[in-house]
Amino acid sequence: MSGRKSRNKGATGERELANLLRDTWPTRRGYQRRSGSDECDVEGTPYWVEAKRVKKQERVRAAMKQAQGDTDGRPPVVFSRPDGDEWLVTMTLADWLRLAK
Repeated sequence: MSGRKSRNKGATGERELANLLRDTWPTRRGYQRRSGSDECDVEGTPYWVEAKRVKKQERVRAAMKQAQGDTDGRPPVVFSRPDGDEWLVTMTLADWLRLAK
């Protein structure tokens, strides 16, 4: 996939996810610069959200490492959607256990 096509796919995924989360939080697509850590991909949640539209799920671990490195203190979470499939949510077990209590 070309660079422009890949960026467009990513931006479309971020907008799609922001719209889906809007029933729960006042979300919007985060402001993105080349540095990547100005804001997360979807702002307005209590999490540092990375959104990934992927062909294969193996990129999720790399996305989690990116979110963990970029977070402003919010628990990092990765939302990913493989082509033709539903959105998945990935977070650390420690963060999930805190939420489950």
